[in-house]
Amino acid sequence: MIAKAKSISHGINALNYITGVSANKKHPEKIFHICDNFLPPGIDPLGIWNSVRLDSMSRPRMKNNLIRIEISPAPEHTRNFTPDNWKQLWQDFVTEFDRQELKDKKGRLLSPKTNLAESKSTVWLHLESDSGIPHLHAVVSRLDENGNINNDRNIHLRAQRAAERIARKRGWQTAADINRQSVSRDCLDVLSQMRKWSIDDYFARLEAKGYDVKVRKDEKGVIRGYILKKGNARFKASELGKGRNLMASKLEGTWNKLRPNQERQTKADSRESDI
Repeated sequence: MIAKAKSISHGINALNYITGVSANKKHPEKIFHICDNFLPPGIDPLGIWNSVRLDSMSRPRMKNNLIRIEISPAPEHTRNFTPDNWKQLWQDFVTEFDRQELKDKKGRLLSPKTNLAESKSTVWLHLESDSGIPHLHAVVSRLDENGNINNDRNIHLRAQRAAERIARKRGWQTAADINRQSVSRDCLDVLSQMRKWSIDDYFARLEAKGYDVKVRKDEKGVIRGYILKKGNARFKASELGKGRNLMASKLEGTWNKLRPNQERQTKADSRESDI
């Protein structure tokens, strides 16, 4: 499960899109209303926008007065979801989103707790046009009903953490799990392509795939561990593969286990070329 969040100023465009009013949404029949918070029933996108703008007049320096959120669980986890199940998922997300305080490495407060639970919001379920895969869209006011601002510093990180906490509680796959699987596949792919064993070649091939490799050596210069970085993601070797088979101490053994499959394929290719 993954989630994205961003504070925005173009609120009417976002509201038109998530409710299916926008001409850019080709299949409004695949959009379903889930719930509203602190809004009158049946209110249209323009009405929501005007309500939020009116509230925002008390905070003239606040440029972005809405928060746009998208929540995407894996389809197998929501196959039998009812509208009430989607509403509960949204409420669980809001709870995890609001309970976070973001601090720097020295413990100084960067972003205080938000209060989406007491803010105006509208939530809609979208189905992908081709695949039918469902995901939630929401728009939330930056101001809660007490007139306090929902802080948007590192809001993307807050959303990501909320999604991962929900996924863990429900026993679902998290974005970090998916990323680890992808990195593990890259590592095994590199090993399977190597004709002879060389840990330096292994690291060089990973760097060619866009990874930043950080190696840890002991006092004798022996490699004891390594970390792979790509973008903001960081993975220890002990977190990758199955049974920690991509740790530095197990790499050669893992490479050897891949060799029989490669040799069989090489022999098969050779026989075909002789025909």
